[in-house]
Amino acid sequence: MNKIDIYETNLSIESTIVQYLFESNGEKKLIKAVQYSGFKTQTGLIMYNLGFGDYDFETKSISDNESSNNGDMRTVFNTVLNTVPKFFQDNPGFPIYVQGSDSSDLFEEECRISCFKNCDEACKNRNRRIRIYTYFVNKHFAALSKEYLFFGYDEQKETFVEYVPQNNYIAVLVYKKK
Repeated sequence: MNKIDIYETNLSIESTIVQYLFESNGEKKLIKAVQYSGFKTQTGLIMYNLGFGDYDFETKSISDNESSNNGDMRTVFNTVLNTVPKFFQDNPGFPIYVQGSDSSDLFEEECRISCFKNCDEACKNRNRRIRIYTYFVNKHFAALSKEYLFFGYDEQKETFVEYVPQNNYIAVLVYKKK
């Protein structure tokens, strides 16, 4: 079986925030964090938003708007994904909400100010992060579906629907099967 490269993570829990910190050893040494932040929906359901980015020790927060381009993207991505089963093991029953920081209308407005791509209609950078996650889910859907339930956010219906591989979603909701 192929060995998947991942970085060792250190768990940190504060109130409703669960963080897995690790050192990215690419072109430079950077501290990264995978953060699961608990929140309550309008219907009262508690879920956890998955965030990821560079870690700031002063503010104890992550910056998920930058791309560090550190040369170790695959190992970093595998490390992020490796935290999902760990999270579900320690937090059974709570779903994970995944949406890229580049999925909002505000992102597109700000991107157009400094972007060199000069996109005519749709911003090519928008939803780039969620597309990375959905690409992985699509590729491994049969195997992942044995352990997890997936729902995708349908923008036209403005609700989560059963996940269908190859459809475009701006957010994904993941539940661990019991």
